[in-house]
Amino acid sequence: MNESPASQIGRHVPRMYRVAYRLLADADKAHDVVQDACVKALASADGFDGRASVATWLHRITVNCAKDAMRSDSRRRNALQMFQNHVAQGGPGATTDCPATVTEKRELAGLAWVLLDQLPEDCRAAFALTQLDGYTYDEAAEIEGQPRGTMASRVFRAKKIMLEQMDAHAG
Repeated sequence: MNESPASQIGRHVPRMYRVAYRLLADADKAHDVVQDACVKALASADGFDGRASVATWLHRITVNCAKDAMRSDSRRRNALQMFQNHVAQGGPGATTDCPATVTEKRELAGLAWVLLDQLPEDCRAAFALTQLDGYTYDEAAEIEGQPRGTMASRVFRAKKIMLEQMDAHAG
């Protein structure tokens, strides 16, 4: 006998949290998003039709909840603060790099988060799913409910926009 989607939610919470955390860059907000996603999943479990896996279904709900959270808050501010705290607490480069290198890395990371935040929403979601969360284009397409080619095109466009903006900043 197959388990109901509602009974499977608990085992997917850690991955839901990682997805929310990557999109929001804030542990507390990621917890809130996962809680919201679980509530929404439980409320709609009877409507789960099985066309996608439970993991994909929950991922999509989590991404949509995270998008809602991003719309209502400044993600860039939170991501930059997280990075600065990480470096201040001994993150990569904090003890072995010279101050100029640490400052440059901090500026580049801050710029990357700003540029990511400025991408069109569809490109940002495709980029985050494939480049940050490690999903294949096929998995990302299933999560977003888009053709694979659309996802690949959005990732290409996101990379192009970010590289052009980085080049303009460096130049």
